Amino acid sequence: MTTDNRLKLTHLIKKLTDESVEQLLETASKLFAASTTAHRPDCPYCQSGSIVKNGHKCGKQEYRCKECRKTFVSTTNTLMSNSHQPSETWEELIQDTISGESISYSAKRLSISHDCAFHMRHKFLMSLEDVQTEYTVKLGGVSELDETFVLDSYKGKKLPENVNRKPRKHGESAQKAGLSKEYVCICTGIERKGAAMALTVNRAKPSSQELQDVFSEHVSCDTLALCDGLRGYATLEKTTGCSVKNVLTEQNHSFFNLNTVNSFHSFIKRRYAFYRGVATKYLNRYNALFGFAFRQIDGAFTRLKSLLLNVSIVDRFYSIRNTVSSGLLAL
Repeated sequence: MTTDNRLKLTHLIKKLTDESVEQLLETASKLFAASTTAHRPDCPYCQSGSIVKNGHKCGKQEYRCKECRKTFVSTTNTLMSNSHQPSETWEELIQDTISGESISYSAKRLSISHDCAFHMRHKFLMSLEDVQTEYTVKLGGVSELDETFVLDSYKGKKLPENVNRKPRKHGESAQKAGLSKEYVCICTGIERKGAAMALTVNRAKPSSQELQDVFSEHVSCDTLALCDGLRGYATLEKTTGCSVKNVLTEQNHSFFNLNTVNSFHSFIKRRYAFYRGVATKYLNRYNALFGFAFRQIDGAFTRLKSLLLNVSIVDRFYSIRNTVSSGLLAL
C-alpha cells in the first residue's frame, strides 16, 4: 500500500464511530484467521482437518496432524514432490503442455534447463495417464470409434538392430506403400459433445481382441457406437452390450458420420507434426494428453491442477528414473 492510500485509509477510519471500528476489527480478524487456515491441507495419511503449522523443512512449509501425529510438507504426494521448482512454474508448464507448446519453448520461457522441462513434462504426462485410469473415460450417448495411424519413431536413440528398415529423417514417408508394420495404430473414441480417449496397443490394423482391450472399459451398455465397418467393432456388442452401427451402410448420412472423430484425428496429426514425431515408447502418455486437450470441459484445467498439485491421499510422485523407464509402450 502506498503512503497516500495509507493516509486516506487512516483518515476514513478516524471518521468511524467506536461501534463501527469494533466491527471493522472483528471482520479483519476473521479474514486474517481464514487466510491463515485456508491453505492448510488435510492430512494425507488420515484425512483429518486438524492441522497445525510445524515450521519449515527444506524451505517448504511443514504441517503436523493432531490426530495421527504425522508430519508432512506442502508438496507431499503431489507432482511437485522432491522438485526444486515452485508451484507457479509447474502450473505454467502444465498449461504449455496442454496448449501444445514445445519443451524448448517452455524451458526458455520459464528459465529452466531443457532436461528439467523434459522430466517435468513427462511427470505430468504420467500423472495425466494415471488420472484417466482412475477416472475412466466413459463414452455414452452417440459415440464415434475409429483408428488413425502414425509412423513409428525411435526419436532420441539409435535404431534397434531388430528393426528391418533404414532410419528416417523428419517428414519422410514409410518405405512400404499402404498400411504396414511401420505404422502404429492409435485407437480413438469420442462422444459427440462429450469426452475423448485415445490408446495404442498394436501396429497396423487392429484385431477384434485388440479393439476389445481398448474400448471394453470405455463404452457404456447404452451407447450407440458408430464405426467405419471394421468387423472387429461388432464384437463390442457382445462384450459391452452397446449398439454398433456401420456409417457406410446407413442411409441417413447427416447423422451417421464420423466427422467428430475425424476432427480428433486431425488434432492428433497436427500435434504430432508440430512435435516432429513422438517417440513410440512415450506414445500412450501423449495419447492421454490428446484426449484431455482436444475437448476441455469448463473447469477441467482447474480440477486437474487441484488433483496434481494439492496434498492428497493419492501419491502423485514420479522420479526422474520413472519418466524414462516406467509404463513405456513396447510394440
